[in-house]
Amino acid sequence: MAILSADNLFRSLLPPQPFFKDTATAEAAGWLHSSFYIAGFPGAAVAPSPGLAGAALTSYAGQIPFPAPASGKNVYLAATDMADTGAGNIGAVYIFDRLWHNSGIVVTTTTGQTINSVAFPARDLDGTINGRGIQVAIEVSTATGNGGNINTTTMSYTNSLGVAGRTATLPVFPATAALGTIVPFVLQAGDVGVQSIQSITLGTSYVSGAIHLVAYRHIAVTQSSSANTAAVRDALQLGLPLLWDNSVPWAVYLASGTALGQCIGSLTFAQG
Repeated sequence: MAILSADNLFRSLLPPQPFFKDTATAEAAGWLHSSFYIAGFPGAAVAPSPGLAGAALTSYAGQIPFPAPASGKNVYLAATDMADTGAGNIGAVYIFDRLWHNSGIVVTTTTGQTINSVAFPARDLDGTINGRGIQVAIEVSTATGNGGNINTTTMSYTNSLGVAGRTATLPVFPATAALGTIVPFVLQAGDVGVQSIQSITLGTSYVSGAIHLVAYRHIAVTQSSSANTAAVRDALQLGLPLLWDNSVPWAVYLASGTALGQCIGSLTFAQG
């Protein structure tokens, strides 16, 4: 059922879910950095290994713990608090639902590599497999060796209307991308989501390292404020976003410098 009043919301709140991640080194200011491989609570995730077709996710060790499904109830993100205990270089914290990821991309191959992704779980904006609102990014689990920026990476996909043969582009992939760097694709004009992925073409060798494609849905964004100062967002500020059953939430930082401090806080879910 939906939460239709403040009273419903208060009665539906679950205990805050603690979140703590250790220090890390980002690519540079302005780049996104996945917290997936950073030690803390939850612990660091192991790099995906399901092969090119990937795996649809309903849980994954390293995700932010998520409430178990309850009959007739939905889960909402009701509040967040985050603080950067270091240099204040975490400019924003995005909460995403991780739907699918893969492995096996050969970083030295510059021609097309077939993906033919397995079906994503029914967790798009509408709770279906159509893909509305689903984005795709490259995530780095081992630093790459390319000496300069690369702007030749493309992805062939089917959009949320079921139209195949669409082309997404990576405007730039950074030189020697650090562990945790995550770079979203720009979809073809007019598209609002990805239903499936057919292939990826790097165009230029990434030289070394390990990269993965990740399909995800944006849930919310908060900030860590200035160093050692918590930023709190409530249900109204967040928009009380809905998360479907078996979501796999994880945090991605927008870096404002390379030295990322410890990130500490909590997520509060409501189930009603």
